[in-house]
Amino acid sequence: MKNIFFFFLLIFSISVFAQESKQKSIKITQKNCLAKKGYSFRLKEVTSDSRCPQGVQCIWAGEVQLVVLVYKDKKMVEETKLTVSPNNNEEAINFFAKYYPTKKIESVYVLPFPIHKKILDKKDYHLVVNFV
Repeated sequence: MKNIFFFFLLIFSISVFAQESKQKSIKITQKNCLAKKGYSFRLKEVTSDSRCPQGVQCIWAGEVQLVVLVYKDKKMVEETKLTVSPNNNEEAINFFAKYYPTKKIESVYVLPFPIHKKILDKKDYHLVVNFV
């Protein structure tokens, strides 16, 4: 009986550790970091950030409005205004899905998150796109 228990425990532990996280993410900043081939993105500016700061209770979660530049082979092909909200990211997900048709986008969010009574430098902002 002990041998059967240890056998199942061994099989279970191997199956748990064998699973890798396939999630990949890209970080889009305001710095020029353009790929020689294919698409790359740059955060041009954050036009507004009305997200509810940490340490404060709000009725509305808020949103971030930003401008993203799209480059293909180091040439700018598009400039787009995006709105990223904790409750509804469909606009941003659909935008990036055009450029990553073979990947499933799980989420799009903006960091850093605002903190009560702390002013964030607009240069610190970055956009994160998570893939499944």
